Amino acid sequence: MADAAAGAATLTPVPARAQEAALALHAAGQDAKAIRMLRDGTFLSLAHAPAALAALVRDGSLPTTPEEAAARLARDDASLHAELCRLLGAGDRDEATRRLRQATGLDLANAFLLVKQLAEAAG
Repeated sequence: MADAAAGAATLTPVPARAQEAALALHAAGQDAKAIRMLRDGTFLSLAHAPAALAALVRDGSLPTTPEEAAARLARDDASLHAELCRLLGAGDRDEATRRLRQATGLDLANAFLLVKQLAEAAG
């Protein structure tokens, strides 16, 4: 991910209902409320929420689950995804989590969930 804020924003799962409400609020010119809506009930930080709103408006959706976040990571940053899978294959879940956080700016909770998902998918 070229920009850590964008990485965290596009990899943090946000419930579909919150995304729909945020898009409606954005359309009504109420971006502050839209940002608050995206943060409610998620691990999305205040620092990353504006980038999440921008990504939501641009792409039409954000991940709603760690599975969707993992798929987005594989699609948007294949080299990081491959590095994480290599680390997980070597049994180094902690290093994979640290590397994911370093590359994307994800908080510990979301990084842990995403790495857990990658490990489960790897078998």
